[in-house]
Amino acid sequence: MLKLPRKPRTLFGKLMLSHLLIVALSLIIIGFFLTYLIEDYFFSAREWELAAQAQDAAYLVGEDLLENDIAGVQKTAETLAYSMNAKIRVLDHNRSSLYIYDPEQDQNNAGGEDEGVGLEEREINHIFKGNMLSKKVYGPVLQRLLVAAPVIYEEVRPEEELPAGNDSTDQKEPRVIGAVTLSVPLRGVEETIAHISRLVLYSGAVGVAIAAILSFTLSKTLTRPLQKINRAALDMAAGNFRGKIEEERDDEIGGLIKTFNYSVEQVQKYLEEQKRLEMLRRNLVANVSHELKAPLASVRGYSELMLDGYIQESEKEKYLRTILDNSVHLSRLVDDLLTLSHLESGQLSLEKKEISLEALARWSFESVAPRGEARGINLSLELEPSLPVFYGDRHRLHEVLVNLLENAIEYTESGGNVTLNVKQADSQIIMEVIDTGRGIAEEELDNIFERFYKVDKARCRSEKGSGLGLAIVRQLVELHDGYIEVESEINKGSTFRIYLPLSG
Repeated sequence: MLKLPRKPRTLFGKLMLSHLLIVALSLIIIGFFLTYLIEDYFFSAREWELAAQAQDAAYLVGEDLLENDIAGVQKTAETLAYSMNAKIRVLDHNRSSLYIYDPEQDQNNAGGEDEGVGLEEREINHIFKGNMLSKKVYGPVLQRLLVAAPVIYEEVRPEEELPAGNDSTDQKEPRVIGAVTLSVPLRGVEETIAHISRLVLYSGAVGVAIAAILSFTLSKTLTRPLQKINRAALDMAAGNFRGKIEEERDDEIGGLIKTFNYSVEQVQKYLEEQKRLEMLRRNLVANVSHELKAPLASVRGYSELMLDGYIQESEKEKYLRTILDNSVHLSRLVDDLLTLSHLESGQLSLEKKEISLEALARWSFESVAPRGEARGINLSLELEPSLPVFYGDRHRLHEVLVNLLENAIEYTESGGNVTLNVKQADSQIIMEVIDTGRGIAEEELDNIFERFYKVDKARCRSEKGSGLGLAIVRQLVELHDGYIEVESEINKGSTFRIYLPLSG
């Protein structure tokens, strides 16, 4: 018992899930890098802005520091802290905190109790060498961005202290007399980044939802025809051919459906051909059995009678002639079977050469003329003047014409007509065998060239016919790159027409 494969039920879900995973993974990666780039951008922009403000603050408090005006330093620093909304610290030339002010706490600290907070010793040394410094300061509650700028005073040296050869541009000597630090909480930046991250998350969720809808639609579109193909394939495996799959598409799925439909057509044709061949095989067994049984029985019967002495001496020649005729018939049947077998297996090759069509026609006509005259049939040969030379196998074409002429004689009653007509039409040679015999039924015309096929027994051409002659004729004609057709009407006769290309 044929066991059908289990139908796949998870293809749609797997396809949809794979789409969603790809979309979700892509959104996660994009969101991660987007958040990182935005955070870096905002931090860099805030750092650049705060660095510019620190340089301005260092310049503004520089004069008060130079004059050691503590009150002026405090006033300037407080004003700057409010205007810049940043915590400010001023360091003097001794690297001590001179003034600290945080507008958020609205308190000042000139005692220096948080000196060093946010800055390490090496960082202070770096600043007092005339360098800028920026860094993140991690506190217990929130993060801060700190930027420090040196307060530089350009001292003019007396000319007598200058080395020989220096021009006036070398008279100024920069000197660090203090430092200013500005620090701001990163709360605003963090809130902005958090807000953007939420937007990215929401956008991702919406994207996944849209992707789910699109994936559902796309998966349905993809899997629906595949499910049809699967059902049709299972039906084929069970021996049920439902016909073509009706699905009009111009994509790869459509190409697959067209290929599947083509395969179904080919399988159906193959099965029909197998059924037809099986019928022909059965006919072969019946026909060959019938053809062999009668002559073998005749040969055996007459031989036994002669051996047993029941046949008189005067009648022996008649019975020996009958045995000979039956033996010839059996030999011809075997020869036809071998010839057809060689033709169908491709083992028979033609010996082509230039031949005269007129000579070929006369040779074939004269070969069957005695038999036709003996049956009282009027035979005629019609040849078009100046027939061209043809390149083909003379003996095989002779076999074709003789077979058709003999069949025509067998089908035609005494007093009827059989005509062989050879002519040229354009680049083709046309050979016609025309008779006024019994004709062939229309429903049998499509089968008469099949091997082992015989027309209805009531109108059998000859008790010695095997049903192989026309099959051999068609094979030989096709080996010459030609084809054969037939026209027939009951009680009016038949016309077998052969077309051979001159280029062959």
